[in-house]
Amino acid sequence: MKFFCTKNDLLTGVNTVQKAVSSKSTQPILQGILITAENQKLTFAATDLEIGILCDTPANILTEGKMVVPARLFSEIVRKLPDTQLSIELRDYTLLIEYDQSNINLKGYDPEEFPLFPELADAESFTMPTALLKTMIKQTVFACSSEGSRPVFTGTLMQVESGTVRLIGTDTHRLAYRIAEIPENPELHFYGIIPAKTMSEIYRLLKDEDEIINIRFNKNQVEFEFGSVRLLSRLIDGQFPNYKQAIPQMCETKTYLSVRSFLEAVERASLMAKDNHVGNIVRLVLKEDAMNIAQTSEMGKIQEQIPIRLDGKELGISFNAKFILDVLKILDTDEILMELSGPFSAAVIRPLEDPNYLYLLLPVRTA
Repeated sequence: MKFFCTKNDLLTGVNTVQKAVSSKSTQPILQGILITAENQKLTFAATDLEIGILCDTPANILTEGKMVVPARLFSEIVRKLPDTQLSIELRDYTLLIEYDQSNINLKGYDPEEFPLFPELADAESFTMPTALLKTMIKQTVFACSSEGSRPVFTGTLMQVESGTVRLIGTDTHRLAYRIAEIPENPELHFYGIIPAKTMSEIYRLLKDEDEIINIRFNKNQVEFEFGSVRLLSRLIDGQFPNYKQAIPQMCETKTYLSVRSFLEAVERASLMAKDNHVGNIVRLVLKEDAMNIAQTSEMGKIQEQIPIRLDGKELGISFNAKFILDVLKILDTDEILMELSGPFSAAVIRPLEDPNYLYLLLPVRTA
């Protein structure tokens, strides 16, 4: 194997696939990146056996071949290389990198030991705008659980039916829901829990110039293809909770308020949380034209007040401040509607300018 390429082309490939490199495996081959040189391009591949990423970059290929390089060391070397033409050649499992009057020898692994990327059998597919998928991921993936004891909550449910696609994330304390239309194939049906890690990687890798993403799936795996990137992921086994039953159909109180005012007030109220042994809990008291936001700790007390429009009953309710801030930070709207049905019932937050999104949040019981 021998080829010429630029530092930027190498860096693009490494940066694209590096998050799929296994950091825990005792198998050295899974801590490497497979580089294949053929058809005047380099294909970079990495996998931890749950998620796999492939990326193509251009190169001047003199002799085709492939090699597995240690991911961490190779990426550090590439980042330190000068911005010049690189000559790279494989000699007996050793990669020779030449630039200017210098060279680096890097030992690698046998590419035949690298696990193959399986092809999706009996796969169906659909396409959607990448900008739309990025928005849907941004609005839902943050609500997934980071604890692995209940795997179904560490992923986002993707549900495709009747010409629509839904993404739902929940950690049992809050739920984020987004729906969009994909009218090209109304008969298509898919129901799969995609790991949050996969969705976060898709979000990271999607670029503005990638206009369309192709999504292929079967009952065990899902594949995303866009630009020069292909990402394959397993689906999480298990039954996702019935989210439709969790969403209240009626409410006793509706309040309309500014996202920015609410966000800034809750952030200031959270300043006392560091020394609060009961957690980052804020108390909201809704009255006719104002919301009072307060938090008390051993260090003192903060009380904020912001203007609102109230329709229905006045009430007081407590929430984990982080869960409020998480959703306010990802909404691209100026005003929200919060729907409530008492101090111990779930609240629903909806952006006034986007009827396709909602966020459900359970209150915290306080003394």
